[in-house]
Amino acid sequence: MDRQSLAAQYATSANLAARIALHERCSTNRYGWQRWVFDRLGLQPGMRVLEIGAGTGSLWSENADRLPTGVEIVLSDFSIAMLKTAKGHVAFALPDVPFADRSFDAVIANHMLYHVEDRQRGLAGIRRVLRDGGTLFAATNGAQHLREIKELMSDFGIAMGDVSSSFTLENGDGQLRGVFPHVEREDYPDSFRIADPELLLGYIASVGPEAAEVVGARREEIRAAIEKRMAADGAFHVVKSTGLFGARATPPPAPPSGGGPSLS
Repeated sequence: MDRQSLAAQYATSANLAARIALHERCSTNRYGWQRWVFDRLGLQPGMRVLEIGAGTGSLWSENADRLPTGVEIVLSDFSIAMLKTAKGHVAFALPDVPFADRSFDAVIANHMLYHVEDRQRGLAGIRRVLRDGGTLFAATNGAQHLREIKELMSDFGIAMGDVSSSFTLENGDGQLRGVFPHVEREDYPDSFRIADPELLLGYIASVGPEAAEVVGARREEIRAAIEKRMAADGAFHVVKSTGLFGARATPPPAPPSGGGPSLS
């Protein structure tokens, strides 16, 4: 996605909020995505963490009760509006990462690396600011993510586009290994069970100005198609394919006795 399109998409946090609402209310995995991601960070007291593309800061607001003492978190995002919502601290866009060398124990890129055009340069910038033994946690989608919603949109001439296609669960490993030789992947099991047409209509409209225009003009037609699927299947069921890479320049430490999250 080019910078102009990205700026339009995230000019306010309203579009992201519409998408978050669908995930929060319709996901079949009741252990939320942000809690699941947090489990894998392995944060310890005194660590310094950078999140790039922090959005509304939901990773931290949903885990505020779990932060170890003295962890310093720096939030960043391309969109000033997002940071106002998150009450974050600094804004920048990859590939330039304006922090000192080896200044963070972990860097988190939660569904944002596919927005970066010069990804190898951006990854090199992340590697530069990571301390020895530090980890990049990079979340993204798989090729089949939201297949049924994409098909519905296509039926009404709405081009959703595959925003994440340049960095997916299937092709992200090879890209990360160009900078981080040690990469692990873990998938988050989930799907949508949508019983409220308004949530899906809001999600589709959030995709972009053209999608919002089509939803505005053909709202009842789209609603009827959604309700027909719900009547036949009991709900509008959607495949989700999402996961997390843990990438290191050095081998990960041996897991503690008794196991634990594989990416921490």
